[in-house]
Amino acid sequence: MPAHRASETRELSVEDSLDLLRSVRFGRIAFSRHALPAIRPVWHTVIDGCIVIAADPAMIRTLHRQVVAYEVDTIDHQTHLGRCVIITGIADTVTDKQELAHFQRRLHPETIADSQLILIDPDIITGIEYLGRNGA
Repeated sequence: MPAHRASETRELSVEDSLDLLRSVRFGRIAFSRHALPAIRPVWHTVIDGCIVIAADPAMIRTLHRQVVAYEVDTIDHQTHLGRCVIITGIADTVTDKQELAHFQRRLHPETIADSQLILIDPDIITGIEYLGRNGA
């Protein structure tokens, strides 16, 4: 097991955080299920400034109009360096047929196009970069 490497951190700007969110297609959604914390890995796409994820029916029922956190990262497992972004916002089920068609046309291949969709409109955007010693 590699020794833990001390590193410096720096806060990412909102723009850099959104760039990371757009460049990574896989993240984790944190939500409350039966009054308990839950985290689920999901594929996502950023469309019109919102995070769009495909969800199964059980997840749709759980997430509708709930405040959630969404996390993506590019942390290297060997060096422990990289970037992490956490978005907080309200998850909303896409039910309007025109809106649903709009998003489904723009989904990435990793996102299942025939699934029901959840839309997260970012309210709070925070990001951090883990740098090597002396900022390297």
